[in-house]
Amino acid sequence: MQLTRRTFLLATALLSAVRPDLLFADGASSVPFVPKTGAFGGEKLVFAASNDVGWGGFLGARYQKSLDRLSQEPIDKVDFVLADVNFNQERRFTNYSGDISGRYIEIASLASRPDRPVTPILPQVIDEIVQYQKPDGHFGRDVDWDKPIDIAGATDKSLEMPILWGNGRLILGLFAAYERFGNEKALAAAIKMADFYVNIVVKRFCDPARMDEYKQQAAGYAAAYVTCVYHGIEGLVRAYRVTGEAKYLETAKVMADFHEQFDTLPVGHSHGSISAHEALIMLYEETGDKKYLDRVANRWTEAVSGGYVNPCGGVSEKYEVSYPSDEGCSEADWMRLNLMLWRNTKEAKYLDFAERMLYNAYQANQWATGGFGHRHLGVDDKGPFSWKPRYAESYWCCSYHGPLGYYELKEFLAVGAVGNDGQKTIYYNFPLEFDVPLDLDGEKWSVSSRPFEPKKEGAQTVFGAKVKVAGPQGKKVSLAIRIPDWAANVSASASQTTQTSGGSVSVSTSISVAVANGRCVLGDVDAGSEFEIRFAAEPILEDRRFNRVAVPTLEAGQTATLPETVLRLGPNVLVSKKNDGSAIEPLAVKVDANGKLALPAESLTSVYEMTDAERDGAHTFVFNVELSK
Repeated sequence: MQLTRRTFLLATALLSAVRPDLLFADGASSVPFVPKTGAFGGEKLVFAASNDVGWGGFLGARYQKSLDRLSQEPIDKVDFVLADVNFNQERRFTNYSGDISGRYIEIASLASRPDRPVTPILPQVIDEIVQYQKPDGHFGRDVDWDKPIDIAGATDKSLEMPILWGNGRLILGLFAAYERFGNEKALAAAIKMADFYVNIVVKRFCDPARMDEYKQQAAGYAAAYVTCVYHGIEGLVRAYRVTGEAKYLETAKVMADFHEQFDTLPVGHSHGSISAHEALIMLYEETGDKKYLDRVANRWTEAVSGGYVNPCGGVSEKYEVSYPSDEGCSEADWMRLNLMLWRNTKEAKYLDFAERMLYNAYQANQWATGGFGHRHLGVDDKGPFSWKPRYAESYWCCSYHGPLGYYELKEFLAVGAVGNDGQKTIYYNFPLEFDVPLDLDGEKWSVSSRPFEPKKEGAQTVFGAKVKVAGPQGKKVSLAIRIPDWAANVSASASQTTQTSGGSVSVSTSISVAVANGRCVLGDVDAGSEFEIRFAAEPILEDRRFNRVAVPTLEAGQTATLPETVLRLGPNVLVSKKNDGSAIEPLAVKVDANGKLALPAESLTSVYEMTDAERDGAHTFVFNVELSK
């Protein structure tokens, strides 16, 4: 690797930096969608298709386990999957027509290769489902759409809203089936569903003259108006991306603008609310109208600062501060939303929150089967403070949305960029085990990352990875390494291997890099360069709203109490090894002679280190910390 004065010089000291679509490609599963507005400061982002990204290690295995769950009972039977559209049997949520079937088709299609379905029954499910579409374009029971909304029916019994919710999932599944397999019947059915939104839904459910009716329903839960109508916007944007027909984008904009008056916190269903915000980002990507992106960014700030996001990075099933249950769908959506926000702003805080979710709340929600679902939370008036045992693996929703979150995350492990001046950059976002191929303006590049086990070095724990950048001989690229919010400092060294008469000698040279926008940037990286990247972490104290808490200065024999405190080490939120999760418990922590925290290993662990059985237990993540020196 050569570093010029314009880029960055070789140095003798380690860097210590503190952070202030729908087309097939030959040999690839698909060409990833690139949003029209995916450019930042003269850069165009380049994403690898998820299925072309190799993902190993603990998290890669967890993703694969979530895909394996799709071929296990009860969702391994065609009749079971299709029951919400053909009503061949009574099962849970058959009135949510398209909820299971649409989710199943979406993730199973996306995770497949065109010639290799990820589940045995997927082709049959896709071929059979299209025959159940109604003349007006919807799937489900016959409905008089002009009659008043059924606000009296229970979640399992009401009619119109559950159909709209399920159809919002199904249209995405049908487009995914077309994207992956070129299934023309699926495409025709999806477009007919989009026309159903244009011709019926937007006129019936975005009518200013019927506001009293909508307001009655808006505060409800899973069968509520605000929950079930508006996540259909995503399907309309997909229809526009496929067909180019303006009517779909215009209908999506009408729905998004009408939704704004109901778009508040708290709201009864976090999954529905966050899904609608994902659709707003898609609208921004197609229209360039910043009001849609601003709505999402402002809501993000409100949710994070207001306690709607818990210290482990998760949200509750109801978008409320103190609701005592989570939901895998909402966790997946919150992670996906953060990734989408980064894609359109390149603000590092969104990757920080995606990572916090991935390592903590996401893993706490995933079951030993590979599926996702619900678990109880210990809560008080400030929000969740503990995980309590899981109580439902939700094969009707979460076990599809969980792997969808993993699937989309793969595209963000490393991302390419090409500047207007031809400058090529690879953004290294997560120190995980992966291999990512990138096409940078016709040049084939790749980045491989192999993390090492965290190492204890004095008061610090060092996380990191060996990284190799490959590309055309003689070409160069910049490598921009995210500095996580938990990293006390970051160091990088370049490895060069020299052949001698006695064999090969590997020399590691520390390098100096520029630090900007939450990134360490290595410039003029030669193809074939190898690095070791080290993220040194010290224990971090936070309050329940993600604000850092300083360690007080103590004299020998002195003590201090920090009530309601969260402890982090690296990407992990630390939790009690085992308790009943019923209360915020005291935790004794020593402060050493240098004012550094010495964490009690006998009391604390992380979800990353747990067995599946341990993850199912109760664990506190907010403590009354008792410091002593």
